[in-house]
This record gives sequence, C-alpha cells and structure tokens, in this order.
Amino acid sequence: MSHAYLIAGTITDNQGKPMAGLIVKAYDIDLLSEDDFLGQGETASEGSFTILYRQEQFVKNVLESFTEGGPDIVLTIYDDTGHLLHTTKRRGGAARFEKYLIVLDLRS
Repeated sequence: MSHAYLIAGTITDNQGKPMAGLIVKAYDIDLLSEDDFLGQGETASEGSFTILYRQEQFVKNVLESFTEGGPDIVLTIYDDTGHLLHTTKRRGGAARFEKYLIVLDLRS
C-alpha cells in the first residue's frame, strides 16, 4: 500500500508580508540516481502552500521500499515569470508531514 506524504508551508518576505502567487516545486534529491519530482503548489494570498505526493514517486522498486527512508527534500521557489527566487537546503529522511516557514530576502 502506498503512503501519502504532505509538505505544507508559508512564505513571507523579510518584512513578514505573505508572498502570494509563487510556485513551489518539491524534489527528492538522490545521490546515485536521477532526482525525483514530487509535485508543486502555488502560494495563496496568505503565503501558504501545500504539496501532496505518494511514496511511489520516490521509491522505484521493492528493494527501495525496504531500504529507503523518507525522501531527501529540496524545495525550489519561483516567481510568476519563472525566475528562481530560492532553493532550500536538503531536508534528509523527511517524515510523512513536513512543515516549512520560509522567509525570502528580496533586497538586492
């Protein structure tokens, strides 16, 4: 049976203002094989986002189902034009529910 996983979070700017309309993409980063795309979400008016994905998106065979823990998650955040704004640090062995509070410093 496949397990469901959830990533939820909020993105604000460095002044605490919620950032709406951003695209958040989640990946399972693999050292010995190709990275797995887990899903994406868009931030709502309050800066919140969710990404729901399933175990088979990062576990590819029966052997991995016994040896693979949770995915090693990296989030990439894009503005509405597709410009990359931020990439999170890898979060290894993610649980079935992961919460992120991301503050973007857009001064530059």
